Amino acid sequence: MDFGSRELKYREADGQKVILPFTCHGVTTLQQAGERQANVRLAKTVKMTTNTLNLVRVKVDAPYGTTGVFVPKPISKRHLMMSPTAATVHEGVVRVAVLNIEGKREKLPAREVLGTWVPTDDTMQMLLLNGELEKARVREWVSTLKKEDGEPLKNEASLDIGDMEPDERDLVIALLRQYAPIVEKKEGCPPLAKATVEHHINTGDTAPIMLRRRRH
Repeated sequence: MDFGSRELKYREADGQKVILPFTCHGVTTLQQAGERQANVRLAKTVKMTTNTLNLVRVKVDAPYGTTGVFVPKPISKRHLMMSPTAATVHEGVVRVAVLNIEGKREKLPAREVLGTWVPTDDTMQMLLLNGELEKARVREWVSTLKKEDGEPLKNEASLDIGDMEPDERDLVIALLRQYAPIVEKKEGCPPLAKATVEHHINTGDTAPIMLRRRRH
């Protein structure tokens, strides 16, 4: 899918090349909302510690109870990643998740525009989470991977899987136990999960797939 040329390209089973043009609509282009969109700035200075996810309050110029979508824009601090968020305005603010991926404390810029607020309208339907990733559903799925419980991992006590609640940690470890052969170290070679895997992609008569390197 090429967003530059706005074309979806693929090949049919018989090898015929298909090109489907498309157009971009909705809040991602920020072109459809017109005068309803508004700039969003930080409501209160927030200091973010190393490698953490925080919910921060951002100011929105919208009436109380307005439902809309916060669309982040590139900011000067690229290592602070803000997620697109659907939310309801309460007292002029909404809460947005921000991830600090750099190994130092950081402060969000107070006056810089962090993104755009686009109110929803009657033509938009807000979908709720379907509950597929609720703990009970995940635990049921893990239990179906094998009939018997997996054996404890050799380095289970020293696993670094982040800060979690005890029941959440137990669930992750239960999942890792089912895939012990790919996460445990073996004599003479690294775990399969850390081994580099390469495979050939047949692109037919088109140019090979090249990596587009990013400049930082």
